[in-house]
This record gives sequence, structure tokens and C-alpha cells, in this order.
Amino acid sequence: MIDESVKGHRERLRQRFFTSGLDGFHDYEVVELMLSYAIPRVDVKPIAKRLMANFETLAGVFDASQRELQQVQGMGKKSASFLGLIRQVGGRYLASSLPQKDVFNEPDKVKSHLRFLLQGRGMECFGAIFTDQQHRHLATEILFEGTVDRAAVYPRNLIKRALILDAKGMILFHNHPGGTAQASSADIQLTQTLHAACDPLDMKILDHFLVAGCEVLSFREKGWFMP
Repeated sequence: MIDESVKGHRERLRQRFFTSGLDGFHDYEVVELMLSYAIPRVDVKPIAKRLMANFETLAGVFDASQRELQQVQGMGKKSASFLGLIRQVGGRYLASSLPQKDVFNEPDKVKSHLRFLLQGRGMECFGAIFTDQQHRHLATEILFEGTVDRAAVYPRNLIKRALILDAKGMILFHNHPGGTAQASSADIQLTQTLHAACDPLDMKILDHFLVAGCEVLSFREKGWFMP
């Protein structure tokens, strides 16, 4: 049987959300609200505060692995899976808003989409957002995965996938798991090599995004890629 004081606190927390969304919520209260739906009959405020103390930010909580979450006192498999579900639903939500949109003119939406897709991954990944002639979204795919600091990229495989999708444009992306928010000379050279390989096939490299920690950086905006 849930303690009446705990039950009342949960109801007040939920009512605040129903009335005005997350306005005025502390980050730990956001976590507490979510856990209240995953962990019954328990005061989840201490668990939420332990999660925030361990992972420092909401992004840190959502990027933590299931194993890391379960190591926090009070967290079990079900509650850890629930937080993972929330993150993945957010990613699906953003991805669902891209089809048939001119993604080249939606850089903030693309950045949010890629941040959900790549942030927190422990290995370096490389992929592409494929578009049609009007820059409308066709698919987002991770094509290569490697080690913590390197992913081997094979231009032939990338181009083959683009031809299968009948893509005319690509926005490349990769991550730096260590959080280094700077494109390497190899990153820039690879972008130029892919641009040169795609150009004769009437395919364009529109941009290249780097996900580093909480940052998503555009090669075009940074001047690292100027086709």
C-alpha cells in the first residue's frame, strides 16, 4: 500500500505538469515525474536526485546505459528500460517530422534528430541523411561503426546505398564519443573525398554534422566544408 503522503506528492507533481507542462520544474523533478509512472508505491524523489547526482544533467541521465542506470540505488531493470524508452520515443518523434521536409532548410531540426540518434554512443559512428532532388528527407542511416575514436568509412558502400535509395543529396554525420567538438583533418579530407566522388554521379554532399557531447556542429557553418 502506498504511503498517503507519497501518493499526495505524486498527484501534486502530476497536476503541476497537467496545468503548465514542465515550466518551473527542476531537472530532478522531471526525472521524478517520469519515475512515478515506472516505480509504484515508492517515494521516487531520492532516486531522481541520486540519478542527477550521478549523471549531472538530464542529458547524462538519458545517455546512460541500462547497466549504469541500474547501478543507482532504487533503479531496477523496469525503471531503467522506461527511461530508455522515453529517449527512443523522443528520437522517433523528431525523425517522424523529417520525411518529405526540406532538411537542408531545417538545420536545427536535423541537429536535434542527430543528437538523439548519436549522443551517448560509446563507439564512433558514421552515416548519412539521404535526400531527393528537392532536399526532402528519404532516410537516415548509420552505415559504419568502429571503435571509441575511429570508424572506417568506405565511400563505395555509401554511394551504393545512395544509388539504391535514388538519393540526390546527402548530409553526412558522425560522432566523437570523447566529446571533442572539432573536426579533424581526416574528417575534413573525407568530406572532400566523398564530395568529389559523388559529384560526377549528380549527387551532392549538402553538409556534414559532428555530434560531440551535447553539441551538434555543422561543417558548413564552421567553414570546414565549402563545396
